[in-house]
Amino acid sequence: MRILITNTGPWGTGSAVVAEAVHHEFRRLGHKAALLFPDSQFETSDRKRYYGRPDLYYIWRFPVERDGRVLATFPLMITDPHPRNVPKAPTFRDLSKDLFRFYLREARRQLEGAVKRFRPDLVECHHIWATAYLAHQMGLPYVTVAHHSDQMGFHYDERMRSYAIEAARGASWIFSISEFVKREVLALYPGVKEQKTVVLENGYDQRIFFPRRCQRAQVFRSLRRADSPRLPLMTFAGKLSRTKGIDVLMRANQLVQRERKALLLLAGAGRLEDEFNVEERAEFHWENVVFLGQVQQPLLAKLHNLATLSLMPSRTEGFGIAALEAMGCGTPVIATRSGGPETFVVGDLIQAEDPEALAGAILNLLSLNPQEQRGLRQAALQRARQYSWKEIVKRRLDYFNQMR
Repeated sequence: MRILITNTGPWGTGSAVVAEAVHHEFRRLGHKAALLFPDSQFETSDRKRYYGRPDLYYIWRFPVERDGRVLATFPLMITDPHPRNVPKAPTFRDLSKDLFRFYLREARRQLEGAVKRFRPDLVECHHIWATAYLAHQMGLPYVTVAHHSDQMGFHYDERMRSYAIEAARGASWIFSISEFVKREVLALYPGVKEQKTVVLENGYDQRIFFPRRCQRAQVFRSLRRADSPRLPLMTFAGKLSRTKGIDVLMRANQLVQRERKALLLLAGAGRLEDEFNVEERAEFHWENVVFLGQVQQPLLAKLHNLATLSLMPSRTEGFGIAALEAMGCGTPVIATRSGGPETFVVGDLIQAEDPEALAGAILNLLSLNPQEQRGLRQAALQRARQYSWKEIVKRRLDYFNQMR
């Protein structure tokens, strides 16, 4: 089978992790697969991995200029930052009517070119969004994957709703990454039948995220960061945004540091100055906080292995691959009851937007004795290992075969 996968943005986000994982697994199982996505061509150490394989990755390169119109970068569905986009990048809602129509024309040009070049049997569109709409307009057989960010975009961008509804109705299947997202899909897209909306949860890369011995001093040297070797480590992997609860985490950190010193490592795209005003930032507590920026997965896995716990204080979360990756390293996670994570997280679950509860959960896990910590780490690892991309992609193929 020949499968063309599309995503609304390049690597560095949860949806891109999923798209890349199924892309790899399709090929490993003997199928042909290509991945189409836009990118702003930033120079980063992992750029060659994608730009060096034109047989696997079809990259729509920004900026785009034609007929006097310019799209400086690819637009976002919601305002959360993207690691391969500019700060405060425009959303689809920010585009003028003329630029929006220009985007759709250029996106169709890219999709038509990929279809002509790759000759897919079907298209898997990540997000119920513009590309899925275009696949429907072109009469292509396609499925679409609901990631929750697209449902957030549906609420945020009224103009996109008619396009998204048409994309959802036309898909042969809608793969929702959790029961929470399936409920969203059925509530938001009128005319979509429940029997074609199936839950296919996410997995994680078990080749990268697994327990291992790591030299703490060596890892911190590679980060070019000073360490406090006597302090336990806590990790946060996600965008520095309100959606991910970074403000709640900063306030909880103040409460934690009063009781017990611990080093909080923040790995993710975004700048607090873009999310919060000066007064809000002044309320945050910065003691023992290290901002790492976007971190590549192999290094993130080492940080999780060194950490006592990982944190996911999101206000809303479709699934939560970042939590699964930490657990794959044997690291327990404190997450919020925000949608997807509560179905699998091992560590602790708290209510969203509650810094006191978050601080209490952190202090509880930090206070466990070594035997209790080992037991919790083992339980986290065992739970994570149930989420295999191989099995998830095999289920995908079962649905694809019904389309033939």
